[in-house]
Amino acid sequence: MTWTPLLLLALAALMDVAANLLLKHSDGLRRPLPAVGGIALILMAFTLLGIALHSVPLGVAYAVWGGLGIILTALLSLRVDHVRFTARGWAGLGLILGSVLLMHLSH
Repeated sequence: MTWTPLLLLALAALMDVAANLLLKHSDGLRRPLPAVGGIALILMAFTLLGIALHSVPLGVAYAVWGGLGIILTALLSLRVDHVRFTARGWAGLGLILGSVLLMHLSH
């Protein structure tokens, strides 16, 4: 497998995280600019996921995309929402990262 599908999945995860951030700031879709931006980014993320699926199995692609999205969103919430993780929270993020790596290596 080349690096291109992995880069597409990473970019899709980044778009997903940005979309989540915009949707949070859309005030329940009442603010049109962040709402439309968030929806557009979600559509672009799914498009990149679809392209990556040409060469990556669905289970692996979804694990990488979803896992990276969860990890990046959680880390971003530290900065944006000033969330504090307990040791269990950090361990959970570590387990997700390990799972994503194992799924990637299994392909």
